[in-house]
Amino acid sequence: MELLLLGFLLLALYVGADVFHRWMGVGAIAWGDRSHPRLALTFDDGPGPQTEAILDRLRRHGVKATFFVLGVQARKYPWLLEKIKAEGHQVESHGEVHRPAFWLLPWQEARQVRALPGRYYRPPHGIHTPFTRFLARRAGKKVALWDVESRDWTGEDPKALAERVLVWVRPGSVVLLHDNERFPQTLAILDEILPRLKELGYQMVRLDELGARPLTWREGLMRASQGGHEHYFRKNKVMRLGLGPFDYLAVSPCPFPGPSQPGLRRGEPSLEVHLDSARTPAMTQMQLLREGRRGFTLLAEYLEQRPEIRGVWGISQAATALRVFGFHLAPVTPWQRLVYGTASTWFLWLYRGERPKRGVPIAQLAYSPREEFLARWKRSP
Repeated sequence: MELLLLGFLLLALYVGADVFHRWMGVGAIAWGDRSHPRLALTFDDGPGPQTEAILDRLRRHGVKATFFVLGVQARKYPWLLEKIKAEGHQVESHGEVHRPAFWLLPWQEARQVRALPGRYYRPPHGIHTPFTRFLARRAGKKVALWDVESRDWTGEDPKALAERVLVWVRPGSVVLLHDNERFPQTLAILDEILPRLKELGYQMVRLDELGARPLTWREGLMRASQGGHEHYFRKNKVMRLGLGPFDYLAVSPCPFPGPSQPGLRRGEPSLEVHLDSARTPAMTQMQLLREGRRGFTLLAEYLEQRPEIRGVWGISQAATALRVFGFHLAPVTPWQRLVYGTASTWFLWLYRGERPKRGVPIAQLAYSPREEFLARWKRSP
């Protein structure tokens, strides 16, 4: 019985450490300053046969990146490691071998962490044991994770994977890619995203130029919720209005949920407006106004192509702010106040560290009928 209890406690300790340190990423580097349009491309597993092709693409687009290299690969391809450094890229440690930390005894993991010099250590697969962070600190390193995964290790269509990166990347993002000949999709993804990211206004820099700091508890909860956000986007067919660094509006098709209004009846086809909670806290009031106007102009272009859509709307604590953009306010039902108010309160605390203000409703409905919205936001020919 004692052995069974001890085994259960060890399992709970290992699982808890991995959840807290890998899934949430608390105390690790996972993204940088969200107020500037910079991001870091990072490559794991190299150097190897694909390194030259990756360096060629980075050189062609004038991009600097960060390579998390393996000790066994560095000894196998020393000239490639030197070439990575010579071209101005950052080199950090991915350990001695690509083995999940779960399968290493503590002294083996200590050798894994100390295998290569550097400022950062990225555990293979990001997997942690209860010892990983302690061993990294003893070696003078910070653990570096990511906030956007390219999924280049899958067999999915590279164009679709590239589009996914472009949708989810944000100012300060750390993008995970691989320098591994087993994943040829990486090169195809780079061919898609490198020119697009530059066109969108992003600057791709080394990890040490990103202004990154260890994640707090609250930021760890943000990181843990990212998978849920992506699932919500897929399930509800949410589409971003513009892919620029500070484009913060997205829409999804949904019947109008409010009481019938002039020009917009309850249940008619409409679009729900979503605000990107991860971008807006780092933006100034002038940026919010400027990017909001740009977003609604893009939304007007989208509406023009879909005559069946009868209006746009949103329910949240921020609904009042939409009056600046010509929206009207309408009452919400108790159920809507509970559901949307709870979500709005959670996101307000999670992304801004704020609590609901007294005298401000936790949820209001803001709406704009189709013709009125187009009259205000449609671009002149």
